Amino acid sequence: MDSKNYTQVLIDGKIYTLGGIEEEAYLQKAASYVNDKNAQMRRLPGFTKQNADYQMVMTELNIADDYFKAMEWGEGMERQKNDMEKETYSLKHELVSTQMKLEAVLKDLEERQKELDRFTRTIAQMEGELKEVREEYEALKSSREEGELSQVRMVSDVKTVSEAELVETVEAVTQAAKTADAGGAEMPDPAQEDRMREQEAQGQAAREQRAQDTTDKRESSSGSRPEQTGAAEAAATLQTAQTAGISDEELAKRALQAAKKANSHRGGRR
Repeated sequence: MDSKNYTQVLIDGKIYTLGGIEEEAYLQKAASYVNDKNAQMRRLPGFTKQNADYQMVMTELNIADDYFKAMEWGEGMERQKNDMEKETYSLKHELVSTQMKLEAVLKDLEERQKELDRFTRTIAQMEGELKEVREEYEALKSSREEGELSQVRMVSDVKTVSEAELVETVEAVTQAAKTADAGGAEMPDPAQEDRMREQEAQGQAAREQRAQDTTDKRESSSGSRPEQTGAAEAAATLQTAQTAGISDEELAKRALQAAKKANSHRGGRR
């Protein structure tokens, strides 16, 4: 059992001894409140003219009024406290919900960042592949241009060879005709004629083989070889004329006609 505390207090000019479990300071505070309330009531007009019982009852009523007002204020504060607790709980719940939403948003953002990184790597890879394709295209284009230039050069070489062969053939036929005229009526040696014919045939076969090889290599660009045909026709014409015993003048005319024919074939092809 708690021991009581006793203290003497001054109320309305009289000394009273108060006892209780409260501390002395609290008891003095209560006595001071009663003295303040008595002083407040005496300041009211006509209060002091009333008898002692009336004054005591009025003072007690005012004290009771303060008590109920304090209780009402305390209840109001309690309700306010409860409302604040409810609001705090609601705010905590909303905070938790917002935090969960934030975590979901952060997770989604992280996934989108990963997806963006993956797209970035894919774009970089595609750019690298596109660069390689462009380089291959440029190399193919350069190779094609070099191939076309090589074809043009080979066609030029074939034309040069054909013209050289034509000139060689005409000169050979002309020289043979001059030799035949200078020899007069002497009969040529059959063995020598066979050797010459064999050499001519071998030379003609070698020339035709070179022309055929060139044709096989660049058939798409060179096409047919009218200048070679013209050269062959010129050689055949001159050889036929020589065998038939035609004069030098007629032989030269036919050689010239064959050369013109070969040049006309070459010019038409250009």
